[in-house]
Amino acid sequence: MVRDLLRAVVGALALIFTVLLTKNAAGYAWMVRHEYAGCSACHVDPDGAGLLTEYGRAQGETLLRTHYGSGEVEEPGKVKDFLWGLFATPDWLLLGGSLRPAVLTVHADGAPASTSLILMEGDLRAGIRAGGFRASVSAGAISTQGSLASIAGPFVSREHWAGYAWDDDAFMVRAGRMNLPFGIRSIEHPFWVRATTRTDINDEQQHGVSFDYTGSLWRGTLMAILGNYQITPDAFRERGYAGLFEMAPTPRLAVGISSLVTHAEKDIDLGVPNTRQAHGLYVRASPFKALVVLGEGDVVANTTSPTDAASSLGFVSMLQADVEPIQGLHLIATGESLSPGGVAPKSSAGAWAAVHWFFLPHADVRFDFMYRSMAEGVVAIPVTSVLTQLHVYL
Repeated sequence: MVRDLLRAVVGALALIFTVLLTKNAAGYAWMVRHEYAGCSACHVDPDGAGLLTEYGRAQGETLLRTHYGSGEVEEPGKVKDFLWGLFATPDWLLLGGSLRPAVLTVHADGAPASTSLILMEGDLRAGIRAGGFRASVSAGAISTQGSLASIAGPFVSREHWAGYAWDDDAFMVRAGRMNLPFGIRSIEHPFWVRATTRTDINDEQQHGVSFDYTGSLWRGTLMAILGNYQITPDAFRERGYAGLFEMAPTPRLAVGISSLVTHAEKDIDLGVPNTRQAHGLYVRASPFKALVVLGEGDVVANTTSPTDAASSLGFVSMLQADVEPIQGLHLIATGESLSPGGVAPKSSAGAWAAVHWFFLPHADVRFDFMYRSMAEGVVAIPVTSVLTQLHVYL
């Protein structure tokens, strides 16, 4: 198993260098079409997502949403202020929030369809940027129980960390509960590349210590994972590391490699001791402004016994194309696959189609249609889902 895993990692590295040398535009990033390969200019977290900086909030108004008239954005600096520019905050204080209600309909073959109204996200966020000191915290509520981000029932805190930055924010050290640095950071947390590696930004954050570097050509993050201290008992907590290294040879191309290894005395899903690994690569690029593509492939493995008798070596991947025919309107197509390995030889496959429209300042609506052929042993079960969500962010 270890030999196969090493071969897969070496192959991933070889592919990365091939892409870098040929400079093929074969990947994604949301803002790569606007020549933003990095994330730290718009987000407090140098790897993206979460609390926005004032600059990030202003860019959301300028670059993301549909504009309906040539003179519509008369005060682009005002929207950097909190609550749609209603009041300003001190330079050292950042405030934000996100509300994301949704309606989800799921139909598995042979079973009746079910429809649910879900509060996917209802968070308030605050951050501090004073000298070199950096801090970020979020608190909110969700409509479902049992979240790994829960602090009490439906109340959650996805992130809370503090750190210090220097050399114009090129370097940062942080400690607290943070998103794991792995793969492409996106809002589609049900993607198999996020669910299988347990690296989504919904509730898979971990407590630990992180070192971040952001430069003009490359960026990287290495995090020592100390466990999720919002779950008990301690046996469920994973310890290990996660990290990524990303290069951006051109403003519209970024290529990265990710690695994660953790161990838990009682795996929260499997219920037995488990060493979990995930290693892979991702590519983000925009060959021309109207098109953004992202791709990720990860080798995953679980080692649940010293003899590897219950181990599995699998592979998970996704490829997405985002077309923006007019500013603010996105037509998205995604394909994904999951090969679990081990005793489950049959692979799962999925296809997504979505329309995402940023129709007002700091407001967007999204419609997703998802089809998945879910492998259960040697049987594949078709599952169709329809998701409609409204998102408002402060």
